[in-house]
Amino acid sequence: MISKEHLEKFKRLYKDKYNITLTDEETTELATHFLNLMEILIRPKANNKAENQVESKVPLPERRHYATGRI
Repeated sequence: MISKEHLEKFKRLYKDKYNITLTDEETTELATHFLNLMEILIRPKANNKAENQVESKVPLPERRHYATGRI
């Protein structure tokens, strides 16, 4: 779970960048999506075939369910 302090900082940064004031719910959702994206991008690449096979059995869209919304 993301701390309230970090969510408020995310909300301020979003307001400064896009001039949109997010609700607490929108802030939590967008910050969570952002962190999930960062996790995917910085995840180390699998080194052996066994790890690759396990990873490829479950497609990414089935592992993570993202709600669509205003960005």
